[in-house]
Amino acid sequence: MLPKSSKHFIKPTADKLGYDTELVDDAVGFFYKALRKTLVDMKGPNIQVPNFGSFKTKERELPKLLAKYNQHLNILKPETFTQAKIQKELQHKLKKVEALQKQILEEKARKAIFIKEKKERDEKQVKSTME
Repeated sequence: MLPKSSKHFIKPTADKLGYDTELVDDAVGFFYKALRKTLVDMKGPNIQVPNFGSFKTKERELPKLLAKYNQHLNILKPETFTQAKIQKELQHKLKKVEALQKQILEEKARKAIFIKEKKERDEKQVKSTME
């Protein structure tokens, strides 16, 4: 599935580059599929795509997502193969969200330490220039 706006640039791009429209459509489709997979896999809090933009995980949404997955897990009764499969998938997603949340918290702590150390260095420089 491609974004609606991609239909507008596939034909002009194919014409400009001298390629078949189907080939350009396949390339764009491959790009969007890879982008969606990267976003869904939650590999990091920030995903940057050159010449396209960046995507940031909304930290405030993670607790809601964790609650949603936990609630869904509590409702499931893995007595059938389908329910057991859904339960396994949800547990996997839950681990990804928890890992992402931990990564965000570690990054915040690292930034706080960096800012504190920078402030201390700056204060020392100011004191040494005043003396």
